[in-house]
Amino acid sequence: MIIVGLGGLVGVVRRIILDGYGYYLGKKGGMLIISRGEEKKSVSVGNVSCIIANASGFSVSGDALRLMLKNNVQLILLSGDRPIGRLQPVGRGGSVKLKKEQFKAQEDERGRYIAWRIVTNKIENQLNLLKRFRKARIRSNPEVAERLAWYISRITEVKKYVEDYGISGDRQLYISKEAEASKYYWEALSLVIPNEVGYDGRRRKRYDMPKDPFNLSLNYLYTILASEIWFAIELSGLDPYIGYLHEDSSRRPSLVMDLMEEFRQPIVDKPLITLFTSKNDWKGIMESEGKLSEEGRKKLLKLFYEQMKTKTTFMNRSIPVSGHIHLQPHRLAKYIMKYSNTYQPYNVI
Repeated sequence: MIIVGLGGLVGVVRRIILDGYGYYLGKKGGMLIISRGEEKKSVSVGNVSCIIANASGFSVSGDALRLMLKNNVQLILLSGDRPIGRLQPVGRGGSVKLKKEQFKAQEDERGRYIAWRIVTNKIENQLNLLKRFRKARIRSNPEVAERLAWYISRITEVKKYVEDYGISGDRQLYISKEAEASKYYWEALSLVIPNEVGYDGRRRKRYDMPKDPFNLSLNYLYTILASEIWFAIELSGLDPYIGYLHEDSSRRPSLVMDLMEEFRQPIVDKPLITLFTSKNDWKGIMESEGKLSEEGRKKLLKLFYEQMKTKTTFMNRSIPVSGHIHLQPHRLAKYIMKYSNTYQPYNVI
């Protein structure tokens, strides 16, 4: 169990992350009681905004649910590599007008513009991260720096193609080009990640079970990132299931997947790559082939939330990254409602 205090838009927003099997969430008075075996902790419900829990082996009492609903505490359940559900109070569904415009935008140039901005920005973030790694190796490892330059050149070509195409393209074209750029990006990272890690390319849990600690760590932290994005979208009044790049699905919140794209490199990839290239700091993250250790997950959560607390300047606001995550859905809503002419995805690397 990890309790995190994050600087949000208003004061400190506290998260409780219940990672691992067998947690029970109960209630006593105005306190939430969290127990697991001999471990037990009491937390005032007024100090919590969101509980993120692994659905495997997790149980909760009806009284605890009632207390959480009464105090606007969200519960987000995770399974594998994605959020699978959330609990929130009735009536906290956001503006009907906003949701109508969110639907309409899927059929006009607003939707194409959003998809285009998401893809061009993600490719730019990938490029900027690779350029940092190349610059750091120009003297220490010129051969690797030269090979990284080749990948940077290929990704730059893809980015220019998408930029030149503009919003006249369709979603499939954007998805295709994003996949092409990502293929080069993940191949390039094999030059950066030490050989002993065993990384030989991107492995997603749903497609081919990863066995190396780097892919396992990516999948785990992307799941945590998705839960944070989902929480921010809910607070903005947008519908997490109405997206513009990823295909709508009742099983997957497409807008969550859309907004995740702008934060993958800055919030997950960069600190994680730094961890895996820093001597032996990554050892012990995996307890067996294909499985993260409990201590490893705690280490990754600490890494993630330290990054979330880092202050960055974006759109003339110098605030923690967690604050930018909460602002981005509001900025997107302004564009959808035509209160703004542009939408700028997060691009601070």
